[in-house]
Amino acid sequence: MTPTRKIAIILGLIFLIPALFFSVYEISGLSRDEKMIESIYQKQLEAILFSVNQYSDDAANGWMAKLEAKRANVSTSKAALQEFLMLNTTTVLFFTADSSAGKLQPRIFSLDSTLNVKYGPLLKDVINRNTKTVRQLSKYKRSGFQKLEALNDSLKQLSPLQVVVWESQVQGTSTLCGLLLDPELYIENIVGPRLQSIAQEQFILSVWNTQNNAQLYSTLTLDSARFEQQALTKSFWIFPSYKLGIRTNGASVESLVRERTNTNLLLLIGLDVVLMAALLLAFRSVKKEVQLAQNKADFVSNVSHEIRTPLALISMFAETLELGRTKSEEKKQEYYAIISKETQRLSGIVNKILNFSQMEAGKKILHVEPVSLHTLLSDILHTYDFHLKNKGFSYRVDEADSITVLADKAALTEIIINLIDNAIKYSTLEKRLIFSFSTTADMATLAVRDFGIGIHATDQKHIFDKFYRVSTGNLAKGPGTGLGLSLVKQLVEQQRGTISVSSDLGKGSTFFVTLPLSK
Repeated sequence: MTPTRKIAIILGLIFLIPALFFSVYEISGLSRDEKMIESIYQKQLEAILFSVNQYSDDAANGWMAKLEAKRANVSTSKAALQEFLMLNTTTVLFFTADSSAGKLQPRIFSLDSTLNVKYGPLLKDVINRNTKTVRQLSKYKRSGFQKLEALNDSLKQLSPLQVVVWESQVQGTSTLCGLLLDPELYIENIVGPRLQSIAQEQFILSVWNTQNNAQLYSTLTLDSARFEQQALTKSFWIFPSYKLGIRTNGASVESLVRERTNTNLLLLIGLDVVLMAALLLAFRSVKKEVQLAQNKADFVSNVSHEIRTPLALISMFAETLELGRTKSEEKKQEYYAIISKETQRLSGIVNKILNFSQMEAGKKILHVEPVSLHTLLSDILHTYDFHLKNKGFSYRVDEADSITVLADKAALTEIIINLIDNAIKYSTLEKRLIFSFSTTADMATLAVRDFGIGIHATDQKHIFDKFYRVSTGNLAKGPGTGLGLSLVKQLVEQQRGTISVSSDLGKGSTFFVTLPLSK
């Protein structure tokens, strides 16, 4: 198993797999959280509606306490009752009835005597049909608990008015007391301000008549919502035929919960994507460092081999000459030529390493000036003509207009020589070179084409990397340090140019060196 694969597995086991397991667990729990959040919302809404009901009951119980106090003072009770009815417009009338009687006969107190005639018989009928409720109120009172109770069927005969009753005991006499209320006025005048204070632009509270599903009151001006659109509804305790409705201002509870769920889901997915991207970047960085370390090790091995060969030849032929083992002058000249050639080869390797080191350290300073590309190439080929022909190469320079580029002459010379040396090194059967030129608005390109063994597509993107050498195929068999093309790329880029390659296995390669035109 390669080191990079081991690193990928370790990174996956340490970071990626736990993160993915956590994400899967969280995503699977989103539905559970959604139900829990929705339940919390529902409980909050229920608590709000409970507080409204409690407030409306407290207001009615406050009236009950006031009436009890007024009735206790016999001398002023009638006047006090009239004052109460005048101040509380939601109360139509007040009545009492003897709880101990078989049939309850209400005694009515109102500001309008015609109401006694209008509602007297109806009240009597309603009270006597609710004797069970009246007896229960009496039991509560004997136990020391006084309760206000709405008579549910009162609206059938007194609509839209509502009867509420309680058991009273004044001066030892048990009496059934009651009020005939106008629910709509009560809700609008007594409950309405409370609903507005609770809503506070966060909720919309409304009151509905369940008999016709008509909206009686809403904290939202011009509220057009239907009864079915309420998030939660509860009946009024004091007015059973009316219901309280509540919903959030804006999106519904379900929408809010769904939005929260979607947000959490997106955050989890985003976190996983960021983590995967970070792991990918980390892996690529580590892979690059591992590859660079491997390339450096290969470089040391290759350089050692490259240097050892010329040194061994120089040492062997120098020792042969020194010991006088060669008598003929012809052999001596041949050995001198070999020593000179291997010395030049050794110098070339050392110079290439030094140049690369200077480029890496940023110490190599280039002097950019206008350079005639045709003239420079002609000079290089004139110098290399013997060497190329000696290697069995032919070459051709395509005709083109004179091109002048902005470049360092020595650096450009080194670039072209490196490309020619590579072509010589990796051409086996068809030994031929073609040099061509092209220009754009502000750039000029020199193309160096050979018909050698070519470069595999997977290696083409790495051949300009430091210390990189193809590890398989015919390219791996040739000598080299892995610095040549990396040095060429650095020299080209330092002159504000680019270099690229186009190659097919078995058909050769073309290198394109692009530099700025001289204006």
